Amino acid sequence: MTSTTTDVSTLLMIDSASARDRDDAFSVIPLTGGRGWAVEVHIAGVADVVELGSVADEQAFLRAETRYLRDRTIPMLGETAEQAATLTTEAARTSLRVTGTLTTDGQLVDVTVARGHIPSGRCAAIDHAQVPGILTDPEHPLHVQLAAADAAAQVLLGARRDGGALAFYDLTRGWAANEDGAIVAIAAELRTVAYVIVQELMIATNEAVALWCVEQGLPILFRNHRPNPVAGSTDELMHEIAAAAGDPDLFAKLRGRLLSTLRAATYGPTVHGHYGLRLSAYTHVTSPLRRVADLINQRIIFAHLDHTPTPYTGEQLTALGADLNRRTRAAREAKKNHFKHADHRLVAQEAARDLTALDARTFHKVLKSAAAAPLRDEIAPELARRVDADLLTAPDVAVLIDATDPTWLPLQLRVLDTLADTHPEMGPSVASVWRQTHPDQPPTDLETRRNGADHNPLFAARATHLGVHGPWTIATAKKPAEQAALWAALRAQLTDTDHPDMEPEWPAAPQNPQPTTPPRTFDDPGPAIPSPPHDTTTLTVLNLDGAKKSKALSNPTAWLMSLAQNNNQPPPEWEIRTDGPAHAPRFTATVHLAGHTATATATTKTAAKTASATALIEALFARQ
Repeated sequence: MTSTTTDVSTLLMIDSASARDRDDAFSVIPLTGGRGWAVEVHIAGVADVVELGSVADEQAFLRAETRYLRDRTIPMLGETAEQAATLTTEAARTSLRVTGTLTTDGQLVDVTVARGHIPSGRCAAIDHAQVPGILTDPEHPLHVQLAAADAAAQVLLGARRDGGALAFYDLTRGWAANEDGAIVAIAAELRTVAYVIVQELMIATNEAVALWCVEQGLPILFRNHRPNPVAGSTDELMHEIAAAAGDPDLFAKLRGRLLSTLRAATYGPTVHGHYGLRLSAYTHVTSPLRRVADLINQRIIFAHLDHTPTPYTGEQLTALGADLNRRTRAAREAKKNHFKHADHRLVAQEAARDLTALDARTFHKVLKSAAAAPLRDEIAPELARRVDADLLTAPDVAVLIDATDPTWLPLQLRVLDTLADTHPEMGPSVASVWRQTHPDQPPTDLETRRNGADHNPLFAARATHLGVHGPWTIATAKKPAEQAALWAALRAQLTDTDHPDMEPEWPAAPQNPQPTTPPRTFDDPGPAIPSPPHDTTTLTVLNLDGAKKSKALSNPTAWLMSLAQNNNQPPPEWEIRTDGPAHAPRFTATVHLAGHTATATATTKTAAKTASATALIEALFARQ
């Protein structure tokens, strides 16, 4: 056995106060002149305790890793071997010692890998919850060293992000990206900066040992990760994660998508690089108490350092890696299926309840499940109620437009028409959410044109969704034109109505243009567009059976659209006339529906439309 190396600086062990399996301890010391940090990491010498072929070794290969359950922990090695090898503040331990210099740009250089010896009393145990307090207390005896470790970890994290790695931590909500790029939960007791410190130092250690083994020509179980082209770029994923962080439903969907599209890393005796971490070589050595791959690698490294025969032949090492990969895939599929079946059971139970009592998140799950089949009788009225009550979200609409059974179409169109009128600004959000849940589909394309004088411009926009062109929509501002175009494209795709016109049909210039006139949307023709004549002499009797006036007046515009659809009539149309000076315009809206007409005036176009719809509803109920 080669000689060991010792040092006198305190080694920090950051873990839960109740932890019984402490794999690692480290020391980070600032270099003079701000040149970086001296880093020393010790990994528990488990290979010295657990002999090849022993009972503990057999348990390790059967379990492959320690399992942390809600009510108990199943140690990979068994409790006796685990306690004999774990690092502690009291007893001396052998170790795998990795040292190096961390530069200010996040590179670990001058790396040495050797056997180490940790004397009794050199380690200090720190709970995750203690770290923030120590970092803010300059008088604490461990403050300087822990502050150096924190600074070093932030430099390592910044370097990884600059290198394109999917490096994500959300300590507030309890999420982090693992080495494969999947988003995993952080236990509540670990959600402090201590988690980031340990993660970044251990990633750097694993990389350093992998590169050292490559230089030595030493075959170990390298950790390889290959990209999946459909997963998207790291920059795109980081933007999506940031956008979805505040929406639990959208965040859950994103996590599921990443789990499905990002390939799992694998073990093998040859180096193929690690895409998720953006590293040329990577391995697992920092958790030999908890992962059998780390124990295998430590045995190989110790044998190399001790100049003794390797514990595994090349064929055995290849077979061990293949077996671990197979078991990882099986566990991954089992986990996905468990959550999928549990979610399906929950959705089925909730769908059998009173749908009006469901919160937004649960209703979204019920809607998503229901959208895969023909429209059920109980879903239609609840969906109509929620859109009328302004309770639908962009993720709800994104799910709804995916329903392919033709029984959904009337309801899909009603929801789109209502929201396009009441919430035009939601159109881009619906398109964005739909894109995030369909990364394999082309994004909804948007093109714009501009016409008119600088003092009175017009903007035209057209969107294309799933290859179907929507109609050109025109407004006096770019954003409203684009919002209306997105809604119109979704509707065109649902009805399979392609609008191939390459250029918009611009309206004739108005006689007295009002630059301050609010922009028009696709269902609001505006004062500059002549409306077709309406037949006001032939009235169609509209069926109001079961309709409630109070409900109609709560959202008059949307209710008229629903009434027209239920009576197989064209949707209501509005004519808008603008009067008064530019600084104080008055808008007169006239609504036409099946020969029925009503007019109202207000200071804004939207208020005039709503008032005219209210007047028409009052007239319709008065005729009953």
